[in-house]
Amino acid sequence: MGTTEFLAEFRALHEKAKNGTLTPAERPRYETARSQLSRMLVIAQQLGHGGQTLRANLRMAKMLKVELRPDDGEPIRGSTIDLASGGFAVLLPNGLRVGKRGAFTLHLPATGGGTSPISGRVVVASSRPQTSLFRVSFHFDDLDARAAEQLDMTLIDAVLERFANKK
Repeated sequence: MGTTEFLAEFRALHEKAKNGTLTPAERPRYETARSQLSRMLVIAQQLGHGGQTLRANLRMAKMLKVELRPDDGEPIRGSTIDLASGGFAVLLPNGLRVGKRGAFTLHLPATGGGTSPISGRVVVASSRPQTSLFRVSFHFDDLDARAAEQLDMTLIDAVLERFANKK
């Protein structure tokens, strides 16, 4: 099976998974294909990182609304600049100390429109100046299974959207 056929079959299975209509017989095919797609994309992302630390998680440029509530600070509203199964990054007017903890609410797209927020805890993984702003990356701290699944579905949707735009 070629890449085009694989993506077409996967897209159909993914839509069924999102809509809750995946049959028990289709579930193993979907899970295997989802795992293969994620592995292939992580490898492809690593190919362009010559000599840098390799990523363990799929990362996509994706703008989503996020609310951050640092444990010892004022709430911050912003938008993600990228999203991964392990966390997200935002551009902020000020940097945050690496290791700083807090709560977050991330507004993921909902099937049928609108948003479907997930919430949990994050830790600042890095904070670097970028022009007049700071790129602050957050790592999820024990994201619950339901939120992790919702996040993975959003990442897969973003991947499939990019492939659809390449036609």
